[in-house]
Amino acid sequence: MTKEELEIEKDELVGTVYHDFIKGIRKNSIYKSMQLMNVDEKTAYYECEPYDDAYPCSTEEQFFETCKKLERAFKKYYKKIFEKYNVDNISVEINDQWTCGAGLSIYQDGEIIRGNF
Repeated sequence: MTKEELEIEKDELVGTVYHDFIKGIRKNSIYKSMQLMNVDEKTAYYECEPYDDAYPCSTEEQFFETCKKLERAFKKYYKKIFEKYNVDNISVEINDQWTCGAGLSIYQDGEIIRGNF
């Protein structure tokens, strides 16, 4: 992709961590897969789905590694998400190619609870 195409792509990814918090333009990024779906009752609800090569999930091992990568990404940006959306919690559904295979809950004190990985 050209730089212009990557800039257009970033503009279209409104509500993703990539669009909201990442400076610059990247070809592949796990942050493109982290989509805000809803904010309700002080909780931000995210869904993570395969978007590009940064989110491999063809095998169970790849999916597990991707889940750990997503956990690190939310750990890095949870305070900014809390501030931007005025929330105290983040609930995350992590999808493989077909279904929700895992989840995360992130709390205001930084505690992260894993589900199914």
